[in-house]
Amino acid sequence: MKLEDLSPLIERRRASGLSYGYDRFRVDPAVAVLQWPDDVLEQSLYDFGDNDRFVTDYGSIDLREIRWWLETVPPADFHGMPTGASDAG
Repeated sequence: MKLEDLSPLIERRRASGLSYGYDRFRVDPAVAVLQWPDDVLEQSLYDFGDNDRFVTDYGSIDLREIRWWLETVPPADFHGMPTGASDAG
């Protein structure tokens, strides 16, 4: 499953505005199957799922293959942390 597979759901969210809140989004079968942590799901797919730059950078990734875990990262390491190609520089 890729971001484009979620396009109908993301379009419904966008078209409905505030009436299609995150609680409704996260229980949709297309999203629930991913079993992602709520904070990651909200910040990545709900907030950015229709952001052109985000889709360009990450649209080819199979969302079912992503696994999440907590990791402590020293603040200084964030300065050199890579992001998507659209954020280069």
